[in-house]
Amino acid sequence: MKRLLILFLFCAFTLGGTVAMAQSGRPQDRRENVEAAKVAFLTDKMGLTAEQSQKFWPLYNEYETKRRELVRSYRSGYREDVDQLSDQEAKARLDGMFNTRERELELEKEYVSRYQRVISSNQIIKLYRSEREFTKLLLKKLEANNKVQ
Repeated sequence: MKRLLILFLFCAFTLGGTVAMAQSGRPQDRRENVEAAKVAFLTDKMGLTAEQSQKFWPLYNEYETKRRELVRSYRSGYREDVDQLSDQEAKARLDGMFNTRERELELEKEYVSRYQRVISSNQIIKLYRSEREFTKLLLKKLEANNKVQ
């Protein structure tokens, strides 16, 4: 019954989100609809209990915020055209990219150990698998919407 409710919420958010995206030009509204659909989708796929959800989602959101800030800080310094870079500048950019990836991996390891205090290792694997699945579904939906327009 709980799974049906979560699946219903996911469908409602996804379908409602599509309508809202078509009607609302506000990126914040679209982002909120996608995030709500993602939470419902991942919660269902991971099989989270209410208690686990209550503890897991604040951690996940914290991780996502830190990861986005890390990537944003790397990208913010590199706006110029790649064709205009000297070889030395290109090398420095590559070094920065790898440094950022290493920091991202360390952040992910830290949060996996924190997740394991709340959910099982099996559920963490389901999280990663389901994130990729959700992204694929989202891309298919966007592609379908672009074909309609």
